[in-house]
Formats: sequence, C-alpha cells, structure tokens
Amino acid sequence: MAKEKVNLLDQIPILKEKLQVTKEEDKAYLLVARNNPVEKIAIRFFKQKAFRKINLDAEGEFILSRIDGKKSVLVLEEEFNRVFGNDDGMSLARLIRFLQIIESYGWLKWKSA
Repeated sequence: MAKEKVNLLDQIPILKEKLQVTKEEDKAYLLVARNNPVEKIAIRFFKQKAFRKINLDAEGEFILSRIDGKKSVLVLEEEFNRVFGNDDGMSLARLIRFLQIIESYGWLKWKSA
C-alpha cells in the first residue's frame, strides 16, 4: 500500500512545549531546555544554565513567533512576504528549509489543516 502524499503548504507547524522565543534588548533568542541526563549533571554540578540560547535573525524570529498551531505554512509565507518581501522569489523555499532544520532538531511537530 502506497503512503499518501502530504502537501507541506497545508500542514500546520507546532513548536514543542518546552521551547520559547524571547527578546533581550534588541536580540531574539530561542530558549531550548537542556533535558538529557548528561546536561542535567552539567547543570547541577558545573553550574551551567538550564537553557541553551540560540540567536535568531529577524526572519527566524518572525517565523518562530508566528507558529501558533493555527497557521499553515502557506499563511506563514504570505505574512512573511508582506513584511520582508519576495524580490528573488525564494521566500517559500527559505521558509520550508528553515522549518526542515527546526524539525531535524526535534523542535517541531506537524498537524494537518
């Protein structure tokens, strides 16, 4: 039996619960909780921070702050184009690639529209 093809534009991305997008001064960060056992030891005994701070550029912050579990990839792309423009015609490809990278780290879930 063949697997049904899914149109990514109709999918709705959802950030996992323990991730947060924050702003400090003029910089945006994605805060990722450090949950594996080795990291917990490092946090406890070596006084390291409980979260990793990942710097986000303006586009990354824009996209991640709008992932709310209600907007499809197509809606995210339309909002992105209104703010940043699409002069080179590559905004959809960049958005898809960004979401693939976020998903490869296990930070993203998908649901059907």
